[in-house]
Amino acid sequence: MLKKPKTIEEWRKERLRKAKQEKGFILIPMELWNGEAFHALHKAEQLILLECLAQLRYAPSSKKKQNRIPKEQLFQCGLGWLLNKGEFGLPTKYLQERGIKGGDTIARAKKRLVQVGFMDVVTQGSFSKAGRFRYSDRWRAYNSAALFSEHGQPLYDGPLPGYCHYPNIVKHNVAIANSELLSIDSQEADTLGYVQLDLFNDYAGCSANV
Repeated sequence: MLKKPKTIEEWRKERLRKAKQEKGFILIPMELWNGEAFHALHKAEQLILLECLAQLRYAPSSKKKQNRIPKEQLFQCGLGWLLNKGEFGLPTKYLQERGIKGGDTIARAKKRLVQVGFMDVVTQGSFSKAGRFRYSDRWRAYNSAALFSEHGQPLYDGPLPGYCHYPNIVKHNVAIANSELLSIDSQEADTLGYVQLDLFNDYAGCSANV
């Protein structure tokens, strides 16, 4: 038998209980806080993103302690190693208690957070059961061309999120910034975009293991 979803009042009581008992902090990377992706969100979407980050639980930094945790429960990302496979729930009543009243607003905000790349859908929700989501680093690839000057040169010397910096595709990165890809058909452009994202993921994974 499915468990009955909590009411707004029940979520309020749980929030007050956590305020007295739960310790810790919400980790917000400065790269995220100042990034293009975060500032492309509306206020409701930003609030829901903070709720996502608040639900993440981090694995111990000690390898010895990590080894005691089942591997299937660990998830590696740009934030480090997460517990619970990096997953969290966003029940509508829970978000309404947090101040986002409209159900349609909540649905659109969740969709937008997936589109921009802050989370991925694990399981679709239903009327009686909330969906599950997983934190994602895809937001790092959002609107990366904005970080280039009009001459195709980086505006700063650090790695550009969403761009692979291997020498053989530097020209491709510059071409994106200069909008030269407009001359190719849309299907080919989409394919190149996915290649860029795959290479960035590989690059990020290698960097994390250094």
